[in-house]
Amino acid sequence: KINPRSGELPDEFIYIDLESVKKGYLIKETQINKIGAPSRAQRLLNKNDVIFQTVRPYQKNNYFFNLDGDYVASTGYAQLRVLNSPEFLYQALHTDRFVYDVMARSTGTSYPAINSTDLSKIKLNLPTKPEQTKIAAFLTAVDNKIELLHQKQELLGEYKKGLMQQIFSQAIRFKADDGSDFPDWEEKKLGSLCEITTGKLDANAMVKDGQYRFYTCAKEYYKIDDYAFDTDALIVSGNGANVGYIHHYQGKFNAYQRTYVLDSFTDNIVFVKFVLDGYLHKRIMKEKNEGNTPYIVMGTLTDMKINLPSFSEQTKISNFLSSIDSKIEQVSKQLDESKQFKKALLQQMFV
Repeated sequence: KINPRSGELPDEFIYIDLESVKKGYLIKETQINKIGAPSRAQRLLNKNDVIFQTVRPYQKNNYFFNLDGDYVASTGYAQLRVLNSPEFLYQALHTDRFVYDVMARSTGTSYPAINSTDLSKIKLNLPTKPEQTKIAAFLTAVDNKIELLHQKQELLGEYKKGLMQQIFSQAIRFKADDGSDFPDWEEKKLGSLCEITTGKLDANAMVKDGQYRFYTCAKEYYKIDDYAFDTDALIVSGNGANVGYIHHYQGKFNAYQRTYVLDSFTDNIVFVKFVLDGYLHKRIMKEKNEGNTPYIVMGTLTDMKINLPSFSEQTKISNFLSSIDSKIEQVSKQLDESKQFKKALLQQMFV
């Protein structure tokens, strides 16, 4: 059944709006009183309901509701009460084919959505109930592995973040190889540690299958056929949504005119990147005028003050934090591989 008639809402409940679910996970629970509830809070959930987000751009998000308690979903979800295997239906909703059929039937301009009648007309190929159960159990096991990897990735990220705060506040200090203390840290301006220049090119200067890397203000890099830099550098996005994002690259590359290139470091470049990763965004937000797109001017970088340990302690800190980054990267790779594996399974099982 789609959107079964709900009874009276409880006096207090947890409300699931369109921002509460992300990639199949319930990431936000909002306790609400019935009297102050929004008008869209209408779908009283039973255990084993599947809720499907009907509004773009959320339509690849759905959730298998398997929780005890009083939960109510927004009317931005279609509530599906399944006769056979709810777990199987939940997996079927993740296929590209199903999402394509939904989007093809969606109407509206600002936030296209599919209505319940059109959603009910989408056809699914269903095996017998025993096979549905077996398929769902297998895919659920894959989901569990993905969730464990996701949790491990987040925990490692929080662990690194906590360590960086303690290291850069000097609550944690490293020792020299002979057990002696390193010298006190010194405050210096970033502009005294390196040379800072900008790229010269337009953002659309990239060339498909070019020979060299081309850095813009995006998180990814592009390609180009000529280079302007041949160095070990930090490349900092100068404006836009990814302002302050930092690449570290050694070799030949080119850069967009709103991208800053930092090289010729007197200190450990990896250590400086860790410091900038931790503090540059705060500096940018502090300088930002209300309502303006954040951006970096040369002084944002040259005048930024950094506490620096001795070069030897910088190296120890960099090696330690880099080892954590390697673990995070390894888990991220496993997570991506597991997601691709599941995607391939879905396409093969739900043809």
